[in-house]
Amino acid sequence: MCLHHAFPGAGRLPRRRLFALLAALTASTLARARATEAAGPYDGPIVDAHGHLKEGFGPDPSGLLALHDRAGIQGALLFGEPWPIATATRDLAPGRIVPMLAEGYANALHRDSSYMNPAGLEQVFAAQVVRGLGEIICRHSPYQLGASGGFASAPANDVPADHPALIEAYQKAGAAGGVVTIHQEWWFADELERAVRAAPDTRFIWAHAGHGDVETARRLLARNPNLHADLSARSPWLGPGTVLTRADGTLSAGWASLLREHADRFLVGFDLFVPAHYQDGYAQQMVGYYRGLLGQLEPDVAALIAYGNAARLAPFAAA
Repeated sequence: MCLHHAFPGAGRLPRRRLFALLAALTASTLARARATEAAGPYDGPIVDAHGHLKEGFGPDPSGLLALHDRAGIQGALLFGEPWPIATATRDLAPGRIVPMLAEGYANALHRDSSYMNPAGLEQVFAAQVVRGLGEIICRHSPYQLGASGGFASAPANDVPADHPALIEAYQKAGAAGGVVTIHQEWWFADELERAVRAAPDTRFIWAHAGHGDVETARRLLARNPNLHADLSARSPWLGPGTVLTRADGTLSAGWASLLREHADRFLVGFDLFVPAHYQDGYAQQMVGYYRGLLGQLEPDVAALIAYGNAARLAPFAAA
């Protein structure tokens, strides 16, 4: 970049003074970065915007809430499979849990899926037993977890996010003020964008930011104001190929820039979804990773991503 363009009037400054100005600006930038780093991990409230609870496949509602207490999680958008288990958890802690309606990994378009039953969706939203849909598993790569995930595995899932039946479900959710969380990997971003635009009154959360790169996320967020993204499953223990931090734990420059640019559009999530994840050590390690990541951002940015955006998108009931 030309100095004259970067700093208008630079050509009129003596060279020595110009370099002194540049040095001061660089020192100021470094000082701000070091001040943020020196602040340590974010220690404010934190909400799990990507939480799972499956009946008979992990803790019961009271067990999950106890785990949250021990790990320092103040609230969750909880994907219930079936949905009554999420509602039961909300009933135990109404100010902490937002129940969501989930279906099985490969069941989004099954004939018995709730997403395929518009009248049924209207009923559960009208009764306020759920506040959103998800995690809807659309395009999902096959996976094999390591020891920390109990070596759980699943084949690929290939459901287009813009399937007409799902679009109708998204629209029903939006009409009821609900949110929709979709797992759609980044190389199918065009399908996701068509779905988001087909339901402009629905607030979407793109799970894991599609496991994609910074520029793909930036492009979709810039073009679609009703799209948000959670940062779950982008840690060294889950989604290691899409980690947001460098080897030394510092947040990558590209992601730091995007999180600041769209601070009102990102959420954190821990994606505890197999029995091995609901252990104190794993849950606390995961929460600690995201607290460390958030601590590298300005306090107002960190607070939005940690809990503010979740509370705005899916307001927690009064306790």
